[in-house]
Amino acid sequence: MSETGPPPLPADPVVVEVEKLVGGGRGLAHHEGETWMVAAALPGEEVAAAAEHRRAGIVEAHVLAVRRHRHPARLEAPCPHAASCGGCDWPHVESGAGAVLKATVAAEAAHRVGRLPDRLAAAPVTPSPLAYRLRARLHWDPARSVLGFYGPRSWTIADIPACRLLSPRLAAARHGLGKALADTCPEPADLEWVEDLEGETAVAALRTARRGPSRILPSWIPPASLVGDLVEGFWVLGAGARPGAGWGRPAVTMDLPIPLEVPIGAFFQVNRHLARWLFGRVGELAGSEPTPVFDVHAGVGFLAAAVAARGPRRLELIEPNRGAARAAQRNLPDARVAVGRTAEAILARTRRLPERALVLLDPPRAGLSAALRRALTRWRPERVLMLSCDPATWSRDTGHLLANGFRLTHLELVDLFPSTHHVEIVSVLEPG
Repeated sequence: MSETGPPPLPADPVVVEVEKLVGGGRGLAHHEGETWMVAAALPGEEVAAAAEHRRAGIVEAHVLAVRRHRHPARLEAPCPHAASCGGCDWPHVESGAGAVLKATVAAEAAHRVGRLPDRLAAAPVTPSPLAYRLRARLHWDPARSVLGFYGPRSWTIADIPACRLLSPRLAAARHGLGKALADTCPEPADLEWVEDLEGETAVAALRTARRGPSRILPSWIPPASLVGDLVEGFWVLGAGARPGAGWGRPAVTMDLPIPLEVPIGAFFQVNRHLARWLFGRVGELAGSEPTPVFDVHAGVGFLAAAVAARGPRRLELIEPNRGAARAAQRNLPDARVAVGRTAEAILARTRRLPERALVLLDPPRAGLSAALRRALTRWRPERVLMLSCDPATWSRDTGHLLANGFRLTHLELVDLFPSTHHVEIVSVLEPG
């Protein structure tokens, strides 16, 4: 690097050898003393890569062609929309083989935390078929009449005549929804979608988009006469993802051992193929002892219901989203639900917490807050069952608990997000 700044990015493609996958799912390579992170590259491949930009001393690039040593997980026919659509970042990877690769990506994301990388690299992985998304958020461009995902590193919305991620019902409905929005919605907006596990009932909603107006007008919702055969309800999502004006059903019901109502805008596991499997797995890992259950990221009650399906328990649920919390009350009428409250606030005010307790955690991608990590350390419940969709924040949070007297007694990975580098981590921690 010269005293006047970094060298200009190469204008022509550069041939690099991909050393390994790193956190974030890109391939690590080196060229002329610089580190390259190459999208759509797989370990061991020699690829022609085009530089995109330099960030924090690292050149970010993407694959133009594989020259030698094609990885066996690489699809012969990747998604035809991969160049223009950012809906997934591994459209080039076969889903079964990709599930195994995700263990190495997760391990790289945890590389600074004790022996967690070794545990993640060796963890079993449950794969998933494609066409899995029973929840989705698509973006509406009224100027082009396009309903789809943003392009890679772009605010341009890609037109996707077919999609390997979306459920068959949403894939079939997307064109009709776009035609209806062309008649009713003159401004940029996001379309939220949720359907039941069988795809028999679906509900949609409009919500504000990043580059749209700050308010969605009820008149922008397509009437039932335009989309009645595509969805069973259509709503406006306001502050806190609460349904406002609309028509038809505001929720769908997931057919699980304990049926769960899921309102439009509420969180629910995204994978229609693995939802029932995950429900059963959580019940197995919870154990058979009838200890009290504290579900501190409760949502509509998925984890707590999975435990309750194995036998009666005292259930304490905490959920800040009021719509999801009220659904949890309806789903688990015998549970006590702290509606609109956070786990940090509840635990800070509770003086006596039972040590013989099962704590369920399903935090957002940002992971546990520092306050919640400290609260769990003080509490020391006999079992913590945690789901996490981000290996980096999971390793930070788990590392904190391990450093404060817990031990990791179970670890597995679940490919809830095929065709992406993301993976769900299921773990159990107990006091040492």
